[in-house]
Amino acid sequence: MPKTATKKSGSRSKPTKSERLPYVEVINDHIYYRRNRTWRVPLPSPEGSYAFLRAYDKAKRAFEAEHAPPPVTGHTVADAITSYLGDASFSQLRPNTRSDYRRTLDKFRIQMGHVAIAGLNESAIDVLRDKSAADPVGWNSLRSRMIEVVRKYRRANPGKMPANPWESSKRLKVAKSDANRPWPADVLLKVLKAATPEFRALLIGYLLTSQRGSDVTVFAPSDYDATAKTLRVRQVKTGEDILLHVPPSLAATIEAMAGRHPDRLFVTPRGKPWTTANAQETLATLLKTLTLPRYTLHGLRATGPVALKMLGVENRAIRALTGHTSDANLETYLKGVDRYVLAKASQDSLDEQFASVLVSALEGANTGKAAGITGRAAAKSKAGMEERVGPKPSSTGDVPC
Repeated sequence: MPKTATKKSGSRSKPTKSERLPYVEVINDHIYYRRNRTWRVPLPSPEGSYAFLRAYDKAKRAFEAEHAPPPVTGHTVADAITSYLGDASFSQLRPNTRSDYRRTLDKFRIQMGHVAIAGLNESAIDVLRDKSAADPVGWNSLRSRMIEVVRKYRRANPGKMPANPWESSKRLKVAKSDANRPWPADVLLKVLKAATPEFRALLIGYLLTSQRGSDVTVFAPSDYDATAKTLRVRQVKTGEDILLHVPPSLAATIEAMAGRHPDRLFVTPRGKPWTTANAQETLATLLKTLTLPRYTLHGLRATGPVALKMLGVENRAIRALTGHTSDANLETYLKGVDRYVLAKASQDSLDEQFASVLVSALEGANTGKAAGITGRAAAKSKAGMEERVGPKPSSTGDVPC
């Protein structure tokens, strides 16, 4: 009787072809992980052992890493921002504007650069807006920039995003700033009297040129033509060259500071160049000493245009001084007085129309404290009179007993 083959206890049986892991191939008792005909890695025996499984997993990962499809690029927040920053329209912005935009977008690119640009839908953007509640200025700036970033992305990738969700997002309300508040004449007088000659000269430069602080502090002796009484200004923010007239008060101020510094018209009492930082610090200290409310050096840039507007000077003439390129930008400084001239003419016409009525109304008009015939004051006055002379007779003619 033939012996029956018995399986020894603990022995490992070879898996059948159907039981083998994918891509495992056995050739002449040698085991391989094989893919794409040409990609073959030997695996240790026995099949199914711990060493085999480790080698199999390593071979699988190596193949997938080597043959993985190239990553999809151009569709993350970082990709979209990078594309926008390289756009021709961005490169043509003014230098200061480019710096401001880049600073805002670089911060967002670090935070959210890995996210798919299409993944920032309206809901996700609302969450970002809520998180930015404490920094409304920062949010509004980011929102404006990302609207442009996504517009650029959608033009470059038609069909990838059906709409621009940043356009439907809402701005955050920003507390009203007093940075542009013009100086009243009494504040200006007190500050100019208390200031050192050097700081007074700088303030006069601010007031009579209506330029930005970053431009006033860098006025150079070579910019001033004492014969022609002109001052050449190259605006840092806009890059514009402006030729300003130098009126007598400004000319006297500049000439009093002549020779104090080779590169600056205005210097500190120690002969150092003013900066916007040390000038604003000096002003803050001076206002505190004088117990005056907060005013800013930038407010002096608004003081001149406001005075000119109230004198009836046209916006175009004011813009020729300030360097603003549009009425919309200029009117940031003219809030509250931008319609003054037109309103003044209307009010003068109203006064002329009703002057005779107003004069006639004063002839024989009631001058008592309880003026008029209605209201609580009139009722109180009537009650007091009745108490003194008795009640008014009734309409039936009866008189009190």
